[in-house]
Amino acid sequence: MKRFFKWLVGGVAALSLVLLVACSNVNQKYADKINNAAKDGEPITLEQVRKDLGDDRAEIIILNSGVIISVKGCKSVDDIKKKIDEGKDVEGIIITIALGKATAADYRKITTSDLK
Repeated sequence: MKRFFKWLVGGVAALSLVLLVACSNVNQKYADKINNAAKDGEPITLEQVRKDLGDDRAEIIILNSGVIISVKGCKSVDDIKKKIDEGKDVEGIIITIALGKATAADYRKITTSDLK
């Protein structure tokens, strides 16, 4: 019986991890959502973008304007640079923020020139 419970707990933990990763908004679909909302004249707010992306984001924001770069598993620009320096393909979303509103987004391969 103990063995069954160990397997059950392990299975639930693995499923939770898969669901957590699968629910990330760092994807083309989220970039399209931001672009469509901006095009329709109802842009997504900076606060909502922060909530949607969670901790997987690096912000360069001054006076509610700037850029958010989001890569799964990266919480800072240094984390993103480290992945790039290791030679890994780093895909993410770059979101332009103007006066607290997401005005454009692009999901693509992130390079070191994007981080400057």
